[in-house]
Amino acid sequence: MKIEIKHKTKNFESYRAERVKSLFNVDRADFWEYTADIAVEEDNWQIGLIVGGSGSGKTSIGERIFGGNKIYNPYDNWDNDKPIIDCIAPSTRNFEKVTGALSSVGLGDVPSWLKPFKSLSNGQQFRAGMARLIVDAPNEVVVDEFTSVVDRQIAKIGAMAFSKGWRKNNGKKIVLLSPHYDIVEWLQPDWCYNTNTQELKKKSKSKIVQKSNLKYSRQTQVTGVFLKSIII
Repeated sequence: MKIEIKHKTKNFESYRAERVKSLFNVDRADFWEYTADIAVEEDNWQIGLIVGGSGSGKTSIGERIFGGNKIYNPYDNWDNDKPIIDCIAPSTRNFEKVTGALSSVGLGDVPSWLKPFKSLSNGQQFRAGMARLIVDAPNEVVVDEFTSVVDRQIAKIGAMAFSKGWRKNNGKKIVLLSPHYDIVEWLQPDWCYNTNTQELKKKSKSKIVQKSNLKYSRQTQVTGVFLKSIII
């Protein structure tokens, strides 16, 4: 699919704005356009990842990739008068599905399930939001700033855990937006688009992963001892 983005703002002409233009040789900054060619329509995929620097167009692409704004905010719509265990899919009677989702994203600290969302740490809030998303499982969804607010080591483990949990939702598609490249090998997305280079890399369908600048092979062995040492 080809996504065309055009942003138009006012061309400011204040004294300071004109000084900036003069000092840094910038004619104007009131128009920005970008075209992304992400050819995945014919592919059978579940997880897509868009990476790139701040201001490179990730969010704008995410707002359009499914033909409408389907960006999910893991930090919104929590009832802080209730524990998170009661806020995730409250209408479902499948208690095990909720606890299973919390465990699958690495939020295995059971006492945290009995706390309101606002009382959790940043890492716990992120994982709770991802657990809720796995349970809700919309057909198409986008997550902006994926793993951006958590420690990078936790981000890697969280990306791996979320990937495993989401892939249980057969046929459901998610696109994750992130400025961090370190999660690619842990997330193992079906495709990855780099807004800085405008390159699309697809995960090899064979056991041997195709070579690319964005590594899909994970060199760090994750063991039970390693996971146990992480404290959020």
